[in-house]
Amino acid sequence: MEVILGQLAEGESWDALLKGYPELTRGDIQAALRFAEASVVNSEITVD
Repeated sequence: MEVILGQLAEGESWDALLKGYPELTRGDIQAALRFAEASVVNSEITVD
């Protein structure tokens, strides 16, 4: 999941990810994004 999110953050397209990782599905990418979203929604960011 970390690899998927990192590559998306670097501007990689879904199609390029799917081509580079044939075992990956669009559902896998969506699941990674939903997990990241839930992680942010349920976290508190503090500035020291």
